[in-house]
Amino acid sequence: MSISGTDAYDSTDLLPPLVERALTAARAHGFPHSCRSEQGRLLHALAGGARHLIGETGTGCGVGLAWLASGAGEGVRLVSVERDPERARVAAEVFADRPEVEVVTGDWQRIEEHGPYDLLVLDGGGTAKASDDTPADPARLLAPGGTIVIDDFTPAADWPPLHEGAVDLPRRYWLEHPALKTVEIALAEDLATLVGTRRRLAGAETTWRGLERGQIVRGVVTRIEPFGVFVDLDGVEGFVTVPELSRHRFDSLDEVVHVGQEVTAEILAFELSRQQVRLSLAALAPDPLTEFARNGLGRVVRGTVTKAVPFGVFVRVADGVEGLVHRDTLNDPSLPEVGDELSVEVVGINLVRRRVDLKRAP
Repeated sequence: MSISGTDAYDSTDLLPPLVERALTAARAHGFPHSCRSEQGRLLHALAGGARHLIGETGTGCGVGLAWLASGAGEGVRLVSVERDPERARVAAEVFADRPEVEVVTGDWQRIEEHGPYDLLVLDGGGTAKASDDTPADPARLLAPGGTIVIDDFTPAADWPPLHEGAVDLPRRYWLEHPALKTVEIALAEDLATLVGTRRRLAGAETTWRGLERGQIVRGVVTRIEPFGVFVDLDGVEGFVTVPELSRHRFDSLDEVVHVGQEVTAEILAFELSRQQVRLSLAALAPDPLTEFARNGLGRVVRGTVTKAVPFGVFVRVADGVEGLVHRDTLNDPSLPEVGDELSVEVVGINLVRRRVDLKRAP
C-alpha cells in the first residue's frame, strides 16, 4: 500500500470509471493508502494477460483491485483479501455490480483458499517485508508462467539492494527466488515494484548430464531456505520446492530434512537456465489423499484440530490427510483449539489442488 496513494490522484487524471468509484469510496472513508496511479496502470496492463484468475492481498477500499478489474479480460475472476472488516465492506460495495470480483475478509493467507493464479498481487501480507510476515509460496500459488507483483519498494541501483542503510532482505528474497524470474521496475523517482514470472519447468529435455527425468537419485542436503531445499547430486545442484518435500503437513522444513542428510528423490525436470535439477521427495511416498478419496467423500469422521487460522481450522481426518473446516460452517464465534476433537463431514476432495473441504457434523 502506498503511504499517501489516495492523495496522489488529482482531477487531471484520466481514470477508468471503476477506479474513480473506488477512489471516491477511499476518500469518503478517509483511507489514505490506496494504490498510486503509476502502480495501477502497471496492474491494469498485467491483468490483461491473465486467462482465468487474479488474486490480491490487501484490498484497502479497492483502488488497486479496480485497476485490475478494469484491465482483466472477459471471463477472468478476481479474488482480493482484506483483513479489516470495514474496509472489506466498503470495497465489496464498490464491486457490488461486478460478480466476477470477490472481496474476502480475513488474514492474507485466505488467498490460499483459491488459486493457482495467473496474476497475484501482494500488497497486504505475504511479502516478507515484516519479520512476522511469512512469504507467499509462488511455486504453489501461481500457475506455470504466472506473474507475481510485490509493490512499494524504493528504487535501488546497487547490489545488494539497500534500505535505510541495511541490506534489503525482502527485496533480495524475491529477486533471487529460484521459482521466479524477477525484475525490478522503477515506476517513479520514489517508487519501484518487483514483477516475477514463475519459471516454467523444462518440458522437452528428458536427459541432462547423464540424468533422466523420472530417475530415482540420492543426494545430500546442502542448504535449507524458506522456499525450498538444495541438494548436492554428486556435483549437480538439485532443488526441492516446499510442496515436494512431503505429502504430510509440517510447520518447519527442519521437521522433514536437515543439512547433511542423505535423501532419495525423483527427478521431475531440468531447469537448464539455472543448471539445476528439480526433485521431489514426496513423489516416492504413498499418497494418503488418493487412498482417502476412494471412499472418503460424504463420510462423517472424527478428527483432531491440527492448526487454527483466521478463516477456520485444519482437522486431521486420516493419517497424512487434513482438511479445512471454514469458520462460517462452525456455528461458533470462537474457533476450536489445536488438539480439540471434532466430528466433521467430508464435503469436497480435490486431488489436483490437494484440498479436502469439511464441515462440522451435528
